[in-house]
Amino acid sequence: MNIPVFRDIISFKKFSRDVKLLILSSLVLSFNMGFMYVDFPVYLSQVGYNAYIIGIILSLPTLVGALLMIPMGSLSDRYARKKFILISRAFSLIGGIIYFFTYQFYMIIIAGILQGIAFANVSSSYNALLAEKTDAGNRNVIFASNSFISGIFMAVGMIIGGLPPYIEEIYHLNIFNSYRYLFLMGILGYIISTVLIFYVHEDYKGSKKVRLVPEKSKKIIIKLSVLGLIGLGAGVIVRLFPYWFYLKYGINVNVLGPIFAISQIVTAFATMASPWIATKMGEIKTIVFTEAASVIILITMPLLPFYYLAGLFLITRNALMNMSGPIMTSFTMSIIPPEERALGSAIIQFFDAIPRSFGPALGGYFIYLGYLDLPFYFTGLLYSISIIMFYLFFKNVKIKRS
Repeated sequence: MNIPVFRDIISFKKFSRDVKLLILSSLVLSFNMGFMYVDFPVYLSQVGYNAYIIGIILSLPTLVGALLMIPMGSLSDRYARKKFILISRAFSLIGGIIYFFTYQFYMIIIAGILQGIAFANVSSSYNALLAEKTDAGNRNVIFASNSFISGIFMAVGMIIGGLPPYIEEIYHLNIFNSYRYLFLMGILGYIISTVLIFYVHEDYKGSKKVRLVPEKSKKIIIKLSVLGLIGLGAGVIVRLFPYWFYLKYGINVNVLGPIFAISQIVTAFATMASPWIATKMGEIKTIVFTEAASVIILITMPLLPFYYLAGLFLITRNALMNMSGPIMTSFTMSIIPPEERALGSAIIQFFDAIPRSFGPALGGYFIYLGYLDLPFYFTGLLYSISIIMFYLFFKNVKIKRS
């Protein structure tokens, strides 16, 4: 099948200098996120934490980020976006340094708080700054390209995340020291990403008003915000997927890394197809169809007897659920006025992140009680409600393309 938008997405050299720098900065962080996503919950288990405590640790950054997201988004609209992304990188770097030196509980909590502050600073600012470098005609393609390239590097990070058991065996290291190589790579990644952002030119100079409530797009943002149910559902199981595989099938990160890497690569290529699908089906139908299909697959995963079957379903589920992500982001940035994009994005993410922040703790508690598969069904129910609500709210919205 010839899908012309594929050529647009992979033609990275045609993008503007600032778009390239932003995407490169994102892909470096995605590499870090790859091995942290696969390894961190398993690592915490191996150094002695139980499922409930792991859930709390994973919840903390999202909760802190959610609480700070709206004021940071408002300040980002007021004072411009680049400086807030740089602040985010600095807090992430400090958190990464803590992970490198210790797994002591209180220090892990401090690192989580710092990562949450970083999340609050970057979550709305990055999308708003990238949207500044696009127009209505190329926005879908650039956001899809960002997701695709970052997704590939996240997959590389997931593969690298499979190394600690081999490092432990070859060099006769303990568990903590075998993971420190990954944390050191994470520190270097934060430094590189910060340097790349520093060279981005920002045209937006800020707004004279400091708003905590958007004026022009309030109704739209309220509708998007009530979809936060999907955040709770995602938090309950998605962040704990590697840990669930570890407990359910007894496989370590050297097996989990490749499984999640393949999933990420397939998702990245599926993301490439999403702008083309959106031109045929429309943004709303693309989002609803792919996410609904992913829910059906999700709720069947606990029934599978072998890890490779569950891994195949995971790969399919992740591709369907996430491939429309760039379309959703582009859709959101298109229906919110430029001067309210950071604040609007912050409010939307706040109502997603608050329930999402409690998800890992709730999922970890279910697992701690012995209900290993219950998080899947809980998540499937919330996803279904959110998808139906999204369709009812936005089924008649059309985006004008130049």
